[in-house]
Amino acid sequence: MKSEHQWPPAWFDPERTALVTPTNVRSLAHPIRMTLLRLLREDGPSTATALGARIGHSSGVTSYHLRMLAEAGFINEDRERGTGRERWWRAEHETQTFTFRAPGAAGDAEQIEVAEQYLRMAAQATFERVLAYVDTLSSRREELSELPWQLGEFSLSLTRQETRELTARLQEVVAPYRRDQSGLARGRGGPDGDSGATSNRERAVFQFQLVPDQHLGARAHQP
Repeated sequence: MKSEHQWPPAWFDPERTALVTPTNVRSLAHPIRMTLLRLLREDGPSTATALGARIGHSSGVTSYHLRMLAEAGFINEDRERGTGRERWWRAEHETQTFTFRAPGAAGDAEQIEVAEQYLRMAAQATFERVLAYVDTLSSRREELSELPWQLGEFSLSLTRQETRELTARLQEVVAPYRRDQSGLARGRGGPDGDSGATSNRERAVFQFQLVPDQHLGARAHQP
């Protein structure tokens, strides 16, 4: 049986998950590309023109970044939807995971610096999604007592093996609720495409970070 300290871990499915490492992260380490890839994954196939309108850039700028994503293997052309006038693009995978542990892909000093930039952008995008929810609270006053959404933080003490076990268990818990595992995006054309006034289903995002506690304030009392 494969142990969790080896790569890939048991939960990794290369057919569904794009593997991002320091050796290929440069192609993704751009805020426009990260946004475009997220929109294609969550809302389904689209065109450079439609995507550009959503993110506030011209179709020329959007087309350039879509081509960069395609060359890196993160997206591909949806030829069934495409016409002679405009290309349609679709995400190649349902999700992605970043790791330093893939054999032969640990990266050199320059690649690790780019990986840091990518992870900062990913962390910022995660933070902005939380703030977007918080910003809606005043307009949802009547339903606040019924909302199931929550933010949580737990201080843990873990060995590295326990950390791997916790990650694997969280993957197992979330898996049954992942509508994207049908191979379709969550939005238009996907499992959530028929959500409407009569549906009690809401699109949601599960955010999970498990990192060492480097917060300086937590150590201010130490000599």
